[in-house]
Amino acid sequence: MYTLPAELLYVTRTALETQLAGANALTRAAFDGSASLIDLNLQLAREQLTAATAASNQLLFVRDAQDFVGIAAVHSQQALDRAKAYGRRVAGVASDLNTSLNELGNDFAGTLSRTSIE
Repeated sequence: MYTLPAELLYVTRTALETQLAGANALTRAAFDGSASLIDLNLQLAREQLTAATAASNQLLFVRDAQDFVGIAAVHSQQALDRAKAYGRRVAGVASDLNTSLNELGNDFAGTLSRTSIE
């Protein structure tokens, strides 16, 4: 045990600073991951708006039901491809965030155990 108040104060302060630094790092990583998801969603919204505009412009000049079905099929396939790409990008962001949080958590746990031993 620690007998001197100065030593106890030092250990307490060091432990609190370590915890605060770890919490700040984890919060920063979570914020960066959220920012990536927001950017991804904005990009998807722009792509969807562009695709919807293109589809509506093409459908305005359809004269035949067969042309309508063909245009709808093409745009449906493109929408499916965009959805798949979006899913892959979200999975990539989630994977990167998971890796980052795991590394920070391991670093924080190691720092905390070393701080309490010293």
